Amino acid sequence: MNTALNKILASLPDDTKVYPGHEYTKQNVKFLLKVSQSDPVKSLAKFADENKETQGKFTIGDEKKYNAFMQVESKEMQKATGETDPVEVMAKLREMKNNS
Repeated sequence: MNTALNKILASLPDDTKVYPGHEYTKQNVKFLLKVSQSDPVKSLAKFADENKETQGKFTIGDEKKYNAFMQVESKEMQKATGETDPVEVMAKLREMKNNS
């Protein structure tokens, strides 16, 4: 998962549109707010509240700003998980999200 998100997808141009197969934004925002109070996450929460559908509205650049799983090397995600190794941060975030 770390390689797919942070090596392959993150290497795409920032303006690449993201079209997930399912509507995950509203569910993901609830988890994101538990691990981050950044301005991009707050902005995403507002957007999710104001829009019924969010598919196709975001880019890889947007994902880099607020997707916790694409920030495994950030101090914020390391603090939230208590881990420093990117793969361990990813695993802990996944466990936290599964249990949220």
